[in-house]
Amino acid sequence: MRALLGSPPAFGKFQGGIAMSNLGGGVDLGLSGDYSTTYSSYLTIPESYALAGQALFLEAGCNQTSLPAQISCLKQVSAATIVDLPTNARYVVQDGHYINTPELDVANRNSSTAHVPVIFGNTANDGASFCSFPPTDITTLSEGIQASLSITPYFADLIINSKLFPYYDTGNLTLDSFNVSQRVSTDKQFRCIDQATMYAGVSSSAFPTAYYYQMDRTGAGYDPNHVGGPPVEPGYPYGDPNLPYFRLHGSDMPWVFGNLDPLRDADDLWSIQLTTAYFGAFVKTGNPNPSEEYLLNRGYGVALEGVRRSGEWVNVRGADGPMQLLDWPSRESVFLEPEQCSFLNYSISYYLEKGH
Repeated sequence: MRALLGSPPAFGKFQGGIAMSNLGGGVDLGLSGDYSTTYSSYLTIPESYALAGQALFLEAGCNQTSLPAQISCLKQVSAATIVDLPTNARYVVQDGHYINTPELDVANRNSSTAHVPVIFGNTANDGASFCSFPPTDITTLSEGIQASLSITPYFADLIINSKLFPYYDTGNLTLDSFNVSQRVSTDKQFRCIDQATMYAGVSSSAFPTAYYYQMDRTGAGYDPNHVGGPPVEPGYPYGDPNLPYFRLHGSDMPWVFGNLDPLRDADDLWSIQLTTAYFGAFVKTGNPNPSEEYLLNRGYGVALEGVRRSGEWVNVRGADGPMQLLDWPSRESVFLEPEQCSFLNYSISYYLEKGH
């Protein structure tokens, strides 16, 4: 969605945008970038080719000595084969037509950015899906953070000494160091860049209105580290969502499309009815606050109760947000982790300060 917001050929084909867990950032802690970076900072054609071009040719069996011959060879390979190759040209690229800026311009209101209402947001622990679970032979928190985030001892110790990412000791060093790392990962790859995008977009009027959320109740999601969901407890055969668990990347999808199976408790169902009312209203009107009259007439009693208990989902108005924490009921909050984001060099004013 972020790319489409900056793609002039797409303008006029949508009336609003919802970017769920948009990736970006990652240029911090001694790294020149990570998996998230190219989703918000777009590569040039030569940069994309340097990362994936020759590897893709060779994996497709196009090992000719000249580039024109390799291109001719690749044209004969089926698309189904290409997408299954180990290397994918997965990057958004500045091709000069669909994408003609290095990134979405939210620091200015101009013709390069679609002037439509938007919702951006993240799950509480998006980054748990994009950092590694430390090996069991680590002996210190620093070692665990280094392994999880692929950073040097210097930057791991910098994280620890900042005291911005507290260590919670459960007696399981690998899990506890992962818990610190996933918080850093969530901030540096999702939260900070997206909150900064919303603040810049409303400050410059690039977006007429913008809303931000964090999904605090989720299910399943992308789980490469096999951390699982909430623990099974008596009365909760599918896990107790009232206990701590990692809200993973993609685990908010059922709360937008209304298709969670199985339900773990009544609040799962009620929270889904509330959030689908939010997103449905935004699709129809550009405002996620549904009309109480509409909900009443349609017989959506639970959603109506949730809206009344939660209060209005207020649009972003400044450096503090606000934002909405989506659960049953939902509640308003200021933007989260501002000190942590500044530490990671993605402050709330990132786009405005850098002149992006």
